[in-house]
Amino acid sequence: MKNIKKLLATAVLLLTATVASAQLTIPGTNVTYRLNNEDWRYLRTFELAEGGDVYLYCYTGHVLVDMEGDTVLPFLRIYVNKNYDGDLYDLAYERYEAQPFQSLKEYSKGNGLPSNGGIGYIGAYTNPSDQKDYQFFMTYFKDKGTSVEFRLETTKDTFEEMEFEFTDILSSIK
Repeated sequence: MKNIKKLLATAVLLLTATVASAQLTIPGTNVTYRLNNEDWRYLRTFELAEGGDVYLYCYTGHVLVDMEGDTVLPFLRIYVNKNYDGDLYDLAYERYEAQPFQSLKEYSKGNGLPSNGGIGYIGAYTNPSDQKDYQFFMTYFKDKGTSVEFRLETTKDTFEEMEFEFTDILSSIK
């Protein structure tokens, strides 16, 4: 029954994600967000080993090319964990341990954070496999006891071009 509910929730998410400016709801939460145009494509849902899901989208609006001439696909990952008991700074630190990053800015209002609190970062890191520099927005907050994280990422040299897309999605989170 649980798998059927999860499959139905993913199907609804997939169907609504194909509509421009779709208002989407994260299953099991009161959290809604909007993809601002048809340039964002739902790719798939991953189940987390510790319980929860990751919803993955990529930006296909137009071809982005970095300074090295490589094609770049910015992405949006939404992590949803119903079993997370720690506070948001613990969660941010766990993410940092899994993939160290430099915090360029920390914020506690705006950019996707609900009025009842949360934390966000603009961060950067160098990927050891391709030696490229990446930059991202990451927000952490809780809803109905569920931790929710939005991560919008692209290469450092295409971040400025994508910043409006990213902040538009983040500003739609309710």
